[in-house]
Amino acid sequence: MGLDCRELLDVKEYEFLLNWFMRQQKQHQLAQLDEPYSYDGYSLYDQKVNQLIAEATIAFVEKFQREAPPLVFTNLFHLAELELQGKRNRLSKAPKTLQ
Repeated sequence: MGLDCRELLDVKEYEFLLNWFMRQQKQHQLAQLDEPYSYDGYSLYDQKVNQLIAEATIAFVEKFQREAPPLVFTNLFHLAELELQGKRNRLSKAPKTLQ
């Protein structure tokens, strides 16, 4: 499946979430935190991730009147990180045997 979850969302839903996460990550300046890869559940980064995913879940339901699988929010959050870092295109060019 990969990070993009395109088989779980239609194009408008996908673009909405990806853009929503990118805006929020910029606004909260997540890339500037010293702990972007800690994943211990208690760091400021982890707290912000959980907060933004909860907010995105609400925004998605308000916009599309349906719920999406939780995996979509986690994956698109991290895909938005890669997009903002300029790393997404390099990952998508991996050989087919690695995908």
